[in-house]
Amino acid sequence: MLLTASQLTKRFADTVAVSDVSFELAGGETLALIGPSGCGKTTLLKLLNRLIEPDAGEVRLGGMEAHELPAHEWRRRIGYVVQSAGLFPHMTVGENIAATPRLLGWEDGQTEEKTRALLSMTGLPFEDYAARKPAELSGGQRQRVGLARALAGEPELVL
Repeated sequence: MLLTASQLTKRFADTVAVSDVSFELAGGETLALIGPSGCGKTTLLKLLNRLIEPDAGEVRLGGMEAHELPAHEWRRRIGYVVQSAGLFPHMTVGENIAATPRLLGWEDGQTEEKTRALLSMTGLPFEDYAARKPAELSGGQRQRVGLARALAGEPELVL
């Protein structure tokens, strides 16, 4: 299994946000979380990515338990598309996409090639968009840049 969540539970004060959630996801599969606002979808994603820690349960990616690695190393294995795009406003589109490859120590040429490919894949030509700031983009364009950034480090999983 690529991803396994076992009996995940998260409470905030007197509110149970996620209660005993378990599932398995094989490589190549897609899982959609559907439910009304406030039902725990975002909290579950944050638990999978270790942005918050569960009160109970565990997460495994490729057989490795989440706490076998420091949180920042765990997150580098997972692409995360933030609901509101979550782009760094002081960076250009190209710099936003290149952030993870640079953290991973990729060479400049490899990082630019990946940035170009991802912008092309998302319908945003490098020449027209790489130097723009997120504030210069529409909401849909920002979301596509967020997806490109999530894919840039070639993660095992994208949330």
